[in-house]
Amino acid sequence: MKTLFSSCLLMCVTGFFSEITLDELRWKNRILLVFPAATSQPLEPMNEQLIAEIEERDMIYFIFGDSLISNSDYTFKAAYTEQLHERYAKNAKNGCYVLLGKDGGSKLRREQEQINWEELFGTIDAMPMRRREMREDGNLR
Repeated sequence: MKTLFSSCLLMCVTGFFSEITLDELRWKNRILLVFPAATSQPLEPMNEQLIAEIEERDMIYFIFGDSLISNSDYTFKAAYTEQLHERYAKNAKNGCYVLLGKDGGSKLRREQEQINWEELFGTIDAMPMRRREMREDGNLR
């Protein structure tokens, strides 16, 4: 019985910090990938309103600095992180961020230090799937 409990506990703990690929999040979440410049300061702290707006839009963010920062418990293998950097942030001298839609497609890419949240949320809110979500929630007529 102890062995069964230990096995279940181990599966829960290892599953809690799951190494994934972005394909596993497709159709579930919108993804924000943030690649800060090597010399940049950490991003500004997020306030409660910003966190609520991120959650409302089914967004998961990944900030690839010295260590991975995310609003999820997902992680990536080092080789996969390098692939993401090569694909989305290659040659970005001042850092960049990329918004991926629920379909996995790139919807917005900006080479700049600070995230323009207004533009980012506006881009998301203009997406057909998001507009349908807002209608279903009663937030759009």
